[in-house]
Amino acid sequence: MLYFTTDFNTYHIEASDGSMGKIQDLYFDDNKWVVRYAVLDSRRWLPSRRIMLSPAAFRSIDTQNQRVDVEYDKETVRNSPSIPVDATLSKDMEMALTGYYGWSRYWLGGMLWGVEDTPLAHFEDRAAHEDQTPNEWEHNLRSSEEAAGYRVHANNGKIGELTEFIIDDSYWKIRYLVVRSDDVAAGNPLYLIRPEAIQSADWVEGDLYVDMNLEKLKDKASYGSKESIIRELQ
Repeated sequence: MLYFTTDFNTYHIEASDGSMGKIQDLYFDDNKWVVRYAVLDSRRWLPSRRIMLSPAAFRSIDTQNQRVDVEYDKETVRNSPSIPVDATLSKDMEMALTGYYGWSRYWLGGMLWGVEDTPLAHFEDRAAHEDQTPNEWEHNLRSSEEAAGYRVHANNGKIGELTEFIIDDSYWKIRYLVVRSDDVAAGNPLYLIRPEAIQSADWVEGDLYVDMNLEKLKDKASYGSKESIIRELQ
């Protein structure tokens, strides 16, 4: 099933023994364009901590009740490696986090999730990769919340602004960027652009460059709303 990343802003994360808060943000890998972590807004429960869970922890997504069920109880999450609220997620922190939960280390292998294409595989064959250290992979995690509003450019001009992403719940792969056009005369339509079309990105300045001409873009299907996009894609 496909989801807009903003859909998850209203979803609760449910441990096996109670709610842990809502999803605040999604961190994605800008190399393979895969969502790696959900960041929980757990201020009422663990106010000094930032709680991050891999999709490998998700058991099910209940769209009707807007909740994501995870396989852990609250105590397991409480005892996870501490990530301060104001700290940047470092390589060492990520190593500690994946080691604690046993999640697949996605940087160890050429597939979307390391040795597998789905996040459900656990990192068990540690000996096979024991010589690989955190310094051997590029740390390319980005916030989907911060990426919203980034400027998207074609080869011959600005297309518009990134509003959000569309992801699947099998691989947690970003399938499309949703871009709102700057074309006021056309009603600022929404366009879908695949990550593979991105030629380069300036994450500091907030600019994405797409290998496409504006004229070619206008030949693509455009949409007036998120609902019309989902109706066509589902």
